[in-house]
Amino acid sequence: MKKLILILAIFFTASGYLVAQPDMKHNDEWVKKIRAEKVAFLTTKLELTPEEAQTFWPVYNEFEEKRFKIHMQRRYMERNTMNELEGLSEKELHKISKDFIDLFQQEADLMKEYDQKFFNALPAKKVVMFYDMENDFRSHMLKEYRKKKREADRQ
Repeated sequence: MKKLILILAIFFTASGYLVAQPDMKHNDEWVKKIRAEKVAFLTTKLELTPEEAQTFWPVYNEFEEKRFKIHMQRRYMERNTMNELEGLSEKELHKISKDFIDLFQQEADLMKEYDQKFFNALPAKKVVMFYDMENDFRSHMLKEYRKKKREADRQ
């Protein structure tokens, strides 16, 4: 029972990334809009010079594309697994847990790989600020989503 609770806790923690997303699927227009908002947000908050932006954004876009693929794998796994938990054996649950943790490890490895690339593109202070600003952007988007939802509920 403790293992099942642990697996569920991991699943719900990981799905925090998805909560901030609207109920619509990942259509191209929506993804482009969010990415444009993120570029504007990070460029402003990090006070990127034109030279820094020209060096940083191609590296970041490559990183984000790879990270997005990992997130989508995790999302797919969450959706499919949560519907089938009751019929799975202990061995299958252990494998799912391992596979899930492996996706987090892949993301951590990706961050390690790109950390030096970010330091090559930006001053050290801005790299550290960038990691914090990414979290701020997620919070910003969640607040915007909630605000729009409240406004829609009032109408």
